[in-house]
Amino acid sequence: DAAAAAAVTTLSALAVFASTLHQGAVRSVHGYRVVAMGGRCAWDRWVEREFAFSPTSCREVPLPAAAPRILPVEWRGRPAYREGQVFGTWRCVLAFDSIAAVPLPPTPPPMLCPFRNPGLVCVPSLYNDLYMVYQFQKFQQVPELVKRDSDEKSTRLDAEDKTCDVEVKEESGSDSDEDPQSGEELPAHVARRRRAKKQHIASITLADIAPYFHLPIREASRALKIGVSILKQKCRQYGIPRWPHRKIKSLDSLISDLEVNLKETSRQREKEREKEKEKEKEKEKEKQEAIQALAKRKRLLESEKEIIQQKPALDLMAETKLFREDVFKRRYRAKRLPGH
Repeated sequence: DAAAAAAVTTLSALAVFASTLHQGAVRSVHGYRVVAMGGRCAWDRWVEREFAFSPTSCREVPLPAAAPRILPVEWRGRPAYREGQVFGTWRCVLAFDSIAAVPLPPTPPPMLCPFRNPGLVCVPSLYNDLYMVYQFQKFQQVPELVKRDSDEKSTRLDAEDKTCDVEVKEESGSDSDEDPQSGEELPAHVARRRRAKKQHIASITLADIAPYFHLPIREASRALKIGVSILKQKCRQYGIPRWPHRKIKSLDSLISDLEVNLKETSRQREKEREKEKEKEKEKEKEKQEAIQALAKRKRLLESEKEIIQQKPALDLMAETKLFREDVFKRRYRAKRLPGH
């Protein structure tokens, strides 16, 4: 114990996670390098903490005993975190590691900046380590609400939680179908609406949600008269990890393309049928013309026959002689080539 008291502790890693289910829920993993006096031995100490952030205050809360931890209880080695990494329902919004040389963003997220979130000074276990990472300028002005006793804040927050059904709340979420990152500062002009009643939320089934899959999630939540975050929770309850609006929109686009292709194919077939009909008409016309030519030839031969019968000394007409030669040739070919 005396050696531990004489050791020097420095921050070596810090990772902050925001909940994707509960707005304002934050967890942090702190890595400390402990060096004994004289530098004879050194070891790492890792701590996980949880906080509750609201627009007016910040406070540290105990870690739930049954909840899954970001940092396992029996951890061996050095954990590595990066911004955007997801552990269950927790998304990493800030990652710092002096040993692993993890690149640090130039500025912290709005909820981790004391100039945007003055309530950070009420949680020194997080604020002091953030100060070590970013070296904030000394924060001079702290609102009166932040200076209140932590006990007063806890009492006020508990009272707010009990009367949440009749209070107004600022809805979270975005038009995107994916889970938004917590910690983003909402604009001041966002409209406030009353929170949906618990009975109404509990009565919503998958059959009630399904007709709105083709709409963006914000429009669907308005139609169902619930918040975006509540709708996401209901979807996860029914095994829907992501809102299917984009998938349905993509399928509609593919169906539309297929319909256009089907119409084009039908038009091409109609054109081909029209061409075939025109060819058939031309063939039929040629057949009719051939029949008419044969009938005319027959009439000429019959007329010439009558003339020869009256005047036997007359010679056959030159045209008749040519026709007779053609007939003889066809007969000869037919005899030589019976298959043709």
